[in-house]
Amino acid sequence: LEATTRSAEEVSSRAAIVYPILLPDRAELLLSFGESGMKRYAVPVGREEITAEILRFRALLEKRISNQYRRHGQKLYDWLIRPFEAELVRRKIETLVFVPGGALRTIPMSALQDGKRFLIEKYAVAVTPGVELTDPRPLDRSKIKLFLSGLSESVEGFPALTHVPMELESVQDILGGEILLDENFRLDAVRETLSDEQFSVVHIATHGEFAAKVEQTYLLAYDGHLTMDRLGDYVGLFKFRETPLELLTLSACETAQGDERAALGLSGVAIRAGARSALGTLWVVNDEAAARLVIEFYRQLEDESVSRALALQGAQLELLKKPAYEHPSY
Repeated sequence: LEATTRSAEEVSSRAAIVYPILLPDRAELLLSFGESGMKRYAVPVGREEITAEILRFRALLEKRISNQYRRHGQKLYDWLIRPFEAELVRRKIETLVFVPGGALRTIPMSALQDGKRFLIEKYAVAVTPGVELTDPRPLDRSKIKLFLSGLSESVEGFPALTHVPMELESVQDILGGEILLDENFRLDAVRETLSDEQFSVVHIATHGEFAAKVEQTYLLAYDGHLTMDRLGDYVGLFKFRETPLELLTLSACETAQGDERAALGLSGVAIRAGARSALGTLWVVNDEAAARLVIEFYRQLEDESVSRALALQGAQLELLKKPAYEHPSY
């Protein structure tokens, strides 16, 4: 059975779907509230000006010793969120699902700021590359089965990721699963394991790079490069099974800075694989912070009532509470 799709508008009555459309002379913000209709907001700022602000914001987000990102994040918030914020409050919205285009794909909307709080402090945030989602049913905790893999050792000159063993073991303690670590994380072993068994969650913690060119996009295995084509083939087997892949997590990877096509890499793999959701990163992450966030994400997912977007929000808020990790780059 191939995984079915549904309109994004069908997701939840507590979610709003946001379509930011950047035009030469203005931005059109379309908000869908499911069966209760759609609203339109116009912002008199053109694509060129907004894109320039996005690129500045994106570059500054990675500078962990600087808060220069704030004024750019506030400006983007004023343009892209504030026009409809009162409506979100009125409707008691909990989750925002963005359908971004262009440069908007390269930034985490969660890090936009109203002057005091980040968007993630108000709403759970998700991104979808299109108006259809792979059937977004709740995660069935009783049938969950994890494939956990990663690299902690230095390979091909990449630095060691010393917190990966702790990350994988902690996730295993929470939800179980099989682990392929370091010398066991080989291309053949990944192929054989994913081909032979049916997993609901595939979690890979390793160096990786999403670039505009598919041949430059890969995850680092112990004995070579796990290309997106290859991963798509392996994981894509699930979409023809009774239970499609619920979650694809790529921890410690990065997306090429400012590259709109590269930012679609994770989404592309997830769609090809028929995954119902994917979690990944936009830049080189701090190893320890990423491990803490991922572990908390899975801990939050233990609660049957918590969606994947709410679980990520909960994990991000836990990290925000710690002074060492309050910068959005973490």
